[in-house]
Amino acid sequence: MKVVGSISYTKRREIGVGQGMNSKVYLAEDSQLGGEVAAKEIDKSRFPTPATYFEEAQRMFAVAHENVIAIQYACETPTTISLVMPYYQNGSLADRIQDRPLQLSEVQRVMQGVLAGLAHIHLRGYIHFDVKPSNVLFSDVNKPMVADFGQSREISATGVVTVPPLYRNAQPPETLNTGTATALADIYHVGLLMYRALNGDPFFTSQLPAHPVILRTQISKGKCPDRRRFMPHVPSRLRTLVRKALRVKAAERFQTATEMMDALSRVSLGLDWSVEPILLGGFRWKASRPGYCDVLVELTDQGGTWDVETFTQKPGEVKRKKGKGQNWKKGLSRDDAYAHLEDVFEALLE
Repeated sequence: MKVVGSISYTKRREIGVGQGMNSKVYLAEDSQLGGEVAAKEIDKSRFPTPATYFEEAQRMFAVAHENVIAIQYACETPTTISLVMPYYQNGSLADRIQDRPLQLSEVQRVMQGVLAGLAHIHLRGYIHFDVKPSNVLFSDVNKPMVADFGQSREISATGVVTVPPLYRNAQPPETLNTGTATALADIYHVGLLMYRALNGDPFFTSQLPAHPVILRTQISKGKCPDRRRFMPHVPSRLRTLVRKALRVKAAERFQTATEMMDALSRVSLGLDWSVEPILLGGFRWKASRPGYCDVLVELTDQGGTWDVETFTQKPGEVKRKKGKGQNWKKGLSRDDAYAHLEDVFEALLE
């Protein structure tokens, strides 16, 4: 017996402005559920046929998992299709890396969650195709969840599918000439996601050529982003892992999300650096060491030249100079400062 009812929500404001290619997302009040929800609205003109209106909702329902955003219901108006999901106030990964890198241990935790979600998505027979910072949301208990299945596709019998429209800066190299890809495109996207989380988004976006042809060429050659460039505190084992996920040849990447997750779990950080920008330019790194003093590294802009300084600090006390003879350098160019910081972070591990 078919049941026809009515549902409604009241839109409060748009959220994630500019982050969706074909849709808008709103914070809304659902009086029937009795709380706030996130409503993704897609104009019906975006769909090839009415039969495809609810394909994204069906995919979300099919891949239910603790690291995948849940769908509560889907509905339609005369002009739009709406997908209604829980609203989480903790925002997205894009919010957290817009001006700084993520703390190293947090990079591990978030990527483990994303990879767990993707492993399940692949197991259920889909490729996500749009793993990016704005599509990693955090639940009320701060659990990372993969969101937005608008670009996802069902895996064919051969494993090869036609690629949907992708953002220019996130095109896996194999898609540029063939227009096809496998689930290993998602592995590339996780490598790119991890690169952005480790370094902060400004570090990544500053490398993007303005001209699309140049960008395509650099992506196809594995030069964008530059795999040799990382923020100086990033450990070599994490760099190696990212480089493998970003290999131009898909066959040289991690072959499953589970394989990459296992490799990430085996990385020992040494010191767990968090990073914050300094108001007048530069960064301050901090590593907390339970039972010992915290370690601080500061890079400051002196009006065209850069100073590097290191300190120790006990909670509630004034910081003290550390390794002044070896670590402290003044009047450096930015490139020389970053090169020196590589040595400083390496020495602090000893």
